[in-house]
Amino acid sequence: MFAARRVIGQLIATGGASGRLAIHVSAVCPKGHSKWQNIKATKGKNDMLKSRQTNYLVRKVKSVVKKGGFDLKLNKDLAAVQLEFKQQGLSLDAFNNALKRLKEKPEQTIYYDIIGPAGSLFVVETETDSKNRMTNTIQKYLNKIGSFRIAQDSIKNRFEEKGVITTDVKLKNKELTLEQMEEIAIELDCEEVTKVDDEEGAKFELVCDPGSLSKLESKLSSQGFTVEDAQIELRAFHPIPLSEAESQKVEKFYEVLQEDECVINIFDNVESSEA
Repeated sequence: MFAARRVIGQLIATGGASGRLAIHVSAVCPKGHSKWQNIKATKGKNDMLKSRQTNYLVRKVKSVVKKGGFDLKLNKDLAAVQLEFKQQGLSLDAFNNALKRLKEKPEQTIYYDIIGPAGSLFVVETETDSKNRMTNTIQKYLNKIGSFRIAQDSIKNRFEEKGVITTDVKLKNKELTLEQMEEIAIELDCEEVTKVDDEEGAKFELVCDPGSLSKLESKLSSQGFTVEDAQIELRAFHPIPLSEAESQKVEKFYEVLQEDECVINIFDNVESSEA
C-alpha cells in the first residue's frame, strides 16, 4: 500500500485581506490525482485510493508503539488508534498485522532512486526487514517492466520535501468551498490548498513546510476537521512531460509496484497530463 500524489493546475492567489502570505490555490483535480500523479484510471489506482486512511493509521500505530509500547491497556494512544480503525469502518487486520510486524520483524525504511523513460525520476519508499531482499525484489520488478533502472547517484536533489495533509471537505457536517478553506489555510500558514476529487469524494489537500506538519495536523483536528492523511512528501522542482507511449510505461511501473505491500510511497517528476 502506498501513496503518490502531486498538485496540478495551480492558480496563484494573494493571502486575503491580511496579506500575510501568498498561497497557491488549485481547482478540483480530476478523479484519481490525489494518489497517483498523472496516471490514468486503473483498478490498481482505485485500490490505492481506498488505502489512504489505512496507510495513515498504520503510520500512527508505529508512532504510538514507539512511545508507549504494545499493550492496549497501558498505551491509551494505541487504543485510540484502534478505535479510529473501527470508527472509519476500516479492517482491523491492517492494525493487527502492523503490530505483529513491529513485534516479530522490526522494519527499516529504504529509499530507491530510479530513472525511467525520457528522463523521468522516481523515489520509491519501502519498509522492509531485509534490505538485500528488498533490493533484489525492486530489481526484479524493473527487469520485468523494462525502461527503468536504479540510479547510481542520488536524485533527491531534484525534489523538495513538503508536508501534505488531506482532510474531508466537511467541517461540522457543512461542506466548505475552496475559498473558505483558503481563508483557513492562510490563518494556518499553509503554502497551497487544493480541492481533490477522487473515488472517495472531494477532499482538501493542504501543503506546508515539513517542519510544521505535526502542528498543522493538530490544529486542523482541534478545529473539527477529519484528517485522513498527513505525511512528508517529495515534490519535483521541475516536472517533465511524457508522451503517450512513455506514460503507459510509467503506468505499468506503478501497477507492478503497488502490488507489493513493502512499497509505501512513490514520488516522481512527471508532469500531469491534465496540466
